[in-house]
Amino acid sequence: MRRVRMLFAVLMVFLLAISMAACSGSTQPGTGGSAQATGNSSSQGTNGEKPKSYKIGVNLELTGVASVWGVPQKNAVEMLVEQINQKGGINGVPIELVVYDNESSETQSLVVTKKLVEEDQVLAVIGGGTTPTTMPLVPYMNQQKVTLVSVGSGDEIVEPAKDRPYIFKTPSNNDDISHSIASFLKEKGKTNVAFMSMNNAYGESGKKSFEKVAKDYGINIVANEKFGAGDKDMKPQLTKIKSKNPDAVIVWAIPPSASIVNRNFWELKMDQMLIYSAGAGSNAFMQLAGAKAAEGTYIASGKVWIADQLPDSDPQKQLLTKYVKDFESKFFTGVSPIDGMAYDTMLLLAKAMEMAGDQVNRETIRENMEKIQNLVGTTGIFNLSPDDHQGLKPEDIIILQVKDGRWVKAE
Repeated sequence: MRRVRMLFAVLMVFLLAISMAACSGSTQPGTGGSAQATGNSSSQGTNGEKPKSYKIGVNLELTGVASVWGVPQKNAVEMLVEQINQKGGINGVPIELVVYDNESSETQSLVVTKKLVEEDQVLAVIGGGTTPTTMPLVPYMNQQKVTLVSVGSGDEIVEPAKDRPYIFKTPSNNDDISHSIASFLKEKGKTNVAFMSMNNAYGESGKKSFEKVAKDYGINIVANEKFGAGDKDMKPQLTKIKSKNPDAVIVWAIPPSASIVNRNFWELKMDQMLIYSAGAGSNAFMQLAGAKAAEGTYIASGKVWIADQLPDSDPQKQLLTKYVKDFESKFFTGVSPIDGMAYDTMLLLAKAMEMAGDQVNRETIRENMEKIQNLVGTTGIFNLSPDDHQGLKPEDIIILQVKDGRWVKAE
């Protein structure tokens, strides 16, 4: 009996030792605590060797109402990573993407981001693809000290930069877009306008920016209407606007709702100038609105759609021409400013990692992001700093118009 008890005691000690060893090597996902494994380590692997890959997380709208954005954005990011890896990766280390679908949901966006940071141990995260799916991530990513590069447009994503040290974005600021639109309106003598926006963080950010800028240009906002991202008919709002007889209608929205506004506008036979923010810059916009309805519509945008129309002296032409060719030959579909913005997120992260040499980690990526200067992207030329986590200028935005079924620079 004594021998049995001794054997039992030895067995219990052995099992306890195994249990403690297993627990010591685990991380606890979903706790909000700082991640400590590979994602936060330097680029050196075991015994000073290079790691097998640099993990970058991708959190985009692959299903749901914003999937018209998310799918081409994912394609653009994956295409650039494939090209970088074919050339040897970053200082000899390939990039590995970990991709999740946030389902166009603010809640799910935070869920998958926590998974990327705490379980997958990524070095940085790309996403969300919209302002609403990005805003819940801002405090979390700052707390975790992991760089986030958003494809959302809202100025509040990155401002003030001192309170958002780990947050960056690639789309132009709503203030810059508002100045571009207001300047164009003033040039055309349009002083009384109506404003329409999505009833979410993106629409609210645009409304706030445009109202402030409009005053500086002497533009009066005679009507202000909102609609939901999932609404199927905006005729009631447009009918109210039509009764005010404005000179122009400004719309802050993304497809499919942006396209529905355009189609309803045409169905109501409204003839005012119709101008969209950059958020409508997806190929799905014209496809969903219909060619007849979209004809004559304006948008404040980057230059992707008119790459072939740019003079050779334009500093973006070479990159844009290559991007258009590569994307269209790989995916057999047209490019748009929206997927270009996602391409730029990876372009910035790749540059930040390259600058870190053999010390690629979460902190060096953030530090180097703020040092990037004169990096030509599809959206513009990026000049970042500790005070500017977006890095574009108003001149990176131009006004385009649909003529004969294609986008051209507005006259």
